[in-house]
This record gives sequence, C-alpha cells and structure tokens, in this order.
Amino acid sequence: MEFDEKNKIGHKNIRDLQELFDKNMRIIESHIAESITNREKLDSIKRDLKEANNKFIEAERCLDDLKVDLENTIIK
Repeated sequence: MEFDEKNKIGHKNIRDLQELFDKNMRIIESHIAESITNREKLDSIKRDLKEANNKFIEAERCLDDLKVDLENTIIK
C-alpha cells in the first residue's frame, strides 16, 4: 500500500510539474511574440523618424533658398 500511495503522489507531482511547465512555456511564448511585435513597432518608428528628418532637412533647404531669393530681390 505504501508503494501505491508514494506512486500516486509521484504521479501527481509529475502532473503538477508538467502543468506548471506548460503554463510557463505559454508565458514565454507570449513574451517572445510581444518582443517581436515591439521590435517591429520600433523599426517602423525608426523608419518614420528618418523619413520625417529627411523631409525636415528638405524644408530647411527650401526655406534657406527662399531667404536667399528674398534677400536678392530688389524692392521697387
């Protein structure tokens, strides 16, 4: 009888460990998916910032050109 009780307890412990392992694996998978999503969002933000910076630089050039044109215009 004692062997059967220990065996049942051992099986229950193994089942509990398996459930905890499965739960932890789901958590890890969720965190990995979230990390991948965050990485993609950061890459997208980085591309958007580079594009915005290029547009700002172009606008700054246009304003400088306009300033030069205005300075060279003779007011009549």
